[in-house]
Amino acid sequence: MPLLERSKQVRAPAAEVWALIGPFDGLANWHPAVIACHGSGSGEGQEREVVVVGSIRLRERLVAQDDAAMRHRYVLVDGPLPVEGYVSTLSVSDNSDGTSTVTWSAEYQLAGAPEDVARDAIGGIYDAGMQSLSERFGAG
Repeated sequence: MPLLERSKQVRAPAAEVWALIGPFDGLANWHPAVIACHGSGSGEGQEREVVVVGSIRLRERLVAQDDAAMRHRYVLVDGPLPVEGYVSTLSVSDNSDGTSTVTWSAEYQLAGAPEDVARDAIGGIYDAGMQSLSERFGAG
């Protein structure tokens, strides 16, 4: 099962970063490729519909949320990514110096595309999000 991970240190306390990226239905508030993000339900099991540039739609389900640990895990329910069994984790860790590290990772199985195509598609999404956080908070 391929694993992809991106991390970025930013110049902001972890709690401030988590307040922005932690809400599962708040992806449009910080990710530049997300045009809209609509949630349904609450807590674990809630779903969100994510609309990205080009009117591409994805549906994702929250499977674990731990605000104290500043981490959530979700699965792709439906969307055009060339993968199946996609499970992603987004987390923020405190570096104890006024900075924090954001980590976004995914595990998945290939479905209809070579590994480099899947990796580039998911990695591009993660890279754009990390760049946006770096621009907002400053790189650590």
